[in-house]
Amino acid sequence: MQGLSVFRAKLADFIPRYWLPVGLIGLLSGLFWLPSLGLYNKQYYALFALPSLLALLIAPGHVGRLIREPLIQAFLAFALWVLLSLLWTQADDSLSGLAKRPLYVLLLLAGCVLLAVHNLRVFAQLLHGCAWLAVLAALMALYHQAGGLTGEVRIIGTGALRNPLLSSQVFGFFCVYWLCQGIHARGRNLWLAGLASAILFVTLLATGSRTPLLGVFAAGLWLAAAAGKRGIYLSLALIAAGAIAIIAMPGMQERGLSYRPEIWMEALRQAADHPWMGLGYNSSYVFNLTHQWYDPHNVELAVLLELGAIGLALWLLMHAVALWRSWQCRQDCRFVIASALLVHGMACGLTEGSNFLSRPNENWFLIWIPLALVAALSAAKRVDLVAGAKVTDRRVKAA
Repeated sequence: MQGLSVFRAKLADFIPRYWLPVGLIGLLSGLFWLPSLGLYNKQYYALFALPSLLALLIAPGHVGRLIREPLIQAFLAFALWVLLSLLWTQADDSLSGLAKRPLYVLLLLAGCVLLAVHNLRVFAQLLHGCAWLAVLAALMALYHQAGGLTGEVRIIGTGALRNPLLSSQVFGFFCVYWLCQGIHARGRNLWLAGLASAILFVTLLATGSRTPLLGVFAAGLWLAAAAGKRGIYLSLALIAAGAIAIIAMPGMQERGLSYRPEIWMEALRQAADHPWMGLGYNSSYVFNLTHQWYDPHNVELAVLLELGAIGLALWLLMHAVALWRSWQCRQDCRFVIASALLVHGMACGLTEGSNFLSRPNENWFLIWIPLALVAALSAAKRVDLVAGAKVTDRRVKAA
């Protein structure tokens, strides 16, 4: 019995110290170097989801820490509604497979919280290191285009990245990260952050996708409000860069709005047929316009169609809690970075996306990874405040 307790204690220390860090690196950078999305999913299950689950099982105290976080409470409410919607869903996929997807996200939240609470400095360093890997992947993608592709070909990227739009979501995530670093950096680090931002911004332009540019500009506006004078300067610089890009790349203008307004109006019309409960999670729908469209090209409309107004309210609550917590802690640059990444993802979701709750893929960089970062930082800050209060109490009693 004592041997089992020792083993559990060693495993509880091993998971956040070694296992989860490797898993986080795989989650944030695996799309750049793994050959397929299926392998990316498997490495997430083995290196991040499994250790997160084991940590919760061998140390139930972690469960209490998770439940105390308002953001995770909001996610659990949303996940419960998703599971209830399986009772009336018209999905073609197996219900057991769909029911696992909220668990995948919950384990992402749990793993990030465990990492940040165990060692917040290492957690931030891992994110920073993966951001450099993203710069390297962007340089490789640009090199391959310059070496053999014509100017009309849109960059996809390396590894498991599948198409220009999905690739741009990942590159946009790291572009925003480096822009945030530039706001808070000084001296040599400022120049490095500026260089990394420029490389990733050029890569975004090379994908030919407009959605992540909207996300980057939205993040810039958030930074103008949350990061003071340097954030305002950054917003002005992004507006200037966007104007230059539009002038230099007229092909982006020629594509127009790509039927977005018509698709959105048809999605709203169909949502009105099931306003409160929706069609059920992962239900299929089609919009018959000039072509048949199977995607509302708006994450919130997808949530409304599948989960109804109740699901959309829970979805918006989850994001509102994350933004409010980040605003409360905006003096901490780490919260500014996490919230800017969240705003980037929310803005991208206004014109693209329907698969809001999926297995690990590029969409996670727009939705679930930013939310997990905010939850992790919030939990770590809460633990620090409790520890500080206990130290103060001991000093008062000693006096």
